[in-house]
Amino acid sequence: MSTDAPSASAPARDASQQNAPARKDSFSGKSQVSNESQTAADFIRSQEALEADAREALPYSIETCTNILGPLRQAVFACLTCTPPPTNPSDDWTPAGVCYACSVQCHGEHNLVEIFQKRNFTCDCGTKRIPSTSPCTLRLNETTNTRGGVHSQEPDVNNKYNHNFRNRFCGCECDYDPFQQKGTMFQCLGLGTQETGGCGEDWYHPGCLVGMGPTWFDKMEKPAKKTATRADAAKLTTITEGSEDQKEPAQNGAQETAIEEEEDEDDVPMPPGFPEEDVFEGFLCYKCVEAHPWIKRYAGTSGFLPAVFLTQAESDIKTEATKAEVSADNHETAEASRKRKADDEEDAEPTTEAKRVKSETQSEDQDDKTTAPSDESPSTLPC
Repeated sequence: MSTDAPSASAPARDASQQNAPARKDSFSGKSQVSNESQTAADFIRSQEALEADAREALPYSIETCTNILGPLRQAVFACLTCTPPPTNPSDDWTPAGVCYACSVQCHGEHNLVEIFQKRNFTCDCGTKRIPSTSPCTLRLNETTNTRGGVHSQEPDVNNKYNHNFRNRFCGCECDYDPFQQKGTMFQCLGLGTQETGGCGEDWYHPGCLVGMGPTWFDKMEKPAKKTATRADAAKLTTITEGSEDQKEPAQNGAQETAIEEEEDEDDVPMPPGFPEEDVFEGFLCYKCVEAHPWIKRYAGTSGFLPAVFLTQAESDIKTEATKAEVSADNHETAEASRKRKADDEEDAEPTTEAKRVKSETQSEDQDDKTTAPSDESPSTLPC
């Protein structure tokens, strides 16, 4: 029979067993993070989707000027450094547009305006529309048979320009600032050019198309932000023992929620009378419609939405405001009448009280019929 002392490894095993739940908790915390990860196949698919989007937006090589390809539908940039617009719009001015490759390789340090897609446009880089001090560095110089140094060539006479090349957009003639702009602007299909009375594929604010202006949403009352009370804050900061590993995911979730709320505040809804963004693919502005009135016959037909009128939104807003005021007045009148009837009922006989209760119910029904909007009333639709 052995009388040896207990092994020193026994306390170590006991200690490891006591620490087992802590390790389990730590593993569970890590598993929450791993659930948000993606596999290699998912990552490859997401990268391929991004590359496809990039090819669709910029189908041409960044190492090649598109001038040699002739007129194309391509992303166009205006260089305000090489062709600064005059202060007086009536002064003579020679606008110019360059392709995406030249905007990076030849005008990368200049003040550029992204005009986005233009149809039948030839890059002006290396032509007489751009100063010779800013030559095209991508095209082949036929004189020296070397790449770069191309300037003073004849531009394409078929290029069309509008006020976008001055960094002016929409009918409100605003200077576009991507850091200050709120909401979405839509590009007209450009049925007419500026020379024919159209817009030349200009960009518009939805609010300007319905006569409410570019900052119509700023005039509306914003919903009050929800502030956490002291009790709620105490609940959020209270952490029970053993849940330290779950503290960080909770904080990340709160940060994501705050970011989503800020993004929701930046989102500007469509103004009254303007269709939602996901129900149409393109539109024609009022300038192009007036320049080509034959297009009006297609409004409301198959493949076309009803027309949007410039003055419709103003009447809609006035009508909605009037309805809101009438509803509020009727609600206050009904509340006052109910209070007076309740005071009278305290001194009334039981038989009279029953009659008054019935008449009160009828009056409430009548008030509800007066204040509630009727579903059968025709709404004003653009046509």
